[in-house]
Amino acid sequence: MSSRNKGQMEMAGLVVIVILITLGILFMAQFALKDEPSKKIFTRKELAASTMAALMKTTVVDCTGGPTQFPQIEGDLLDDCAVWGNEYSQYVCDGQPSCSFLHTKIEELLGETLGVWGKKYHFVSEKVSTGMSVFEEKIEGLNGNCEDRERDTSGDFYLPSGDGLVRSVLYVCE
Repeated sequence: MSSRNKGQMEMAGLVVIVILITLGILFMAQFALKDEPSKKIFTRKELAASTMAALMKTTVVDCTGGPTQFPQIEGDLLDDCAVWGNEYSQYVCDGQPSCSFLHTKIEELLGETLGVWGKKYHFVSEKVSTGMSVFEEKIEGLNGNCEDRERDTSGDFYLPSGDGLVRSVLYVCE
């Protein structure tokens, strides 16, 4: 075999190797790009779940009248709101009945976290037996809500109240 033929065969071999490496890189890039949406979904789910858990365990200091000196949003105030509504309230917080205070406080806390981060969200708290909202008005972000979007949830947080089971959930979307 002449040196010219050997050179051509070596060149063809290098071209094949370059093509195989390029195909391998393209194949890897394709899978790397497909993983991005699932990472976003996982991040949104975890953000919703951890935000909701922190929100529900928040203790409020400016409340009077109830059996607990420093009531938690989930166990004490949400129960009081579900049972009594805005007509009567065991707890009076910042001069407001528990439902009005909770609506304002939850809106404020979510706005200071998810709102500042530019996330769209809405918070739902409803009586399971009737499907009716515990609050008179919706709690949603200034950036918009997630009702007609692809969204992730915190998962359901259930609270046995004096008026039946209350289901609360936080929806987060882009």
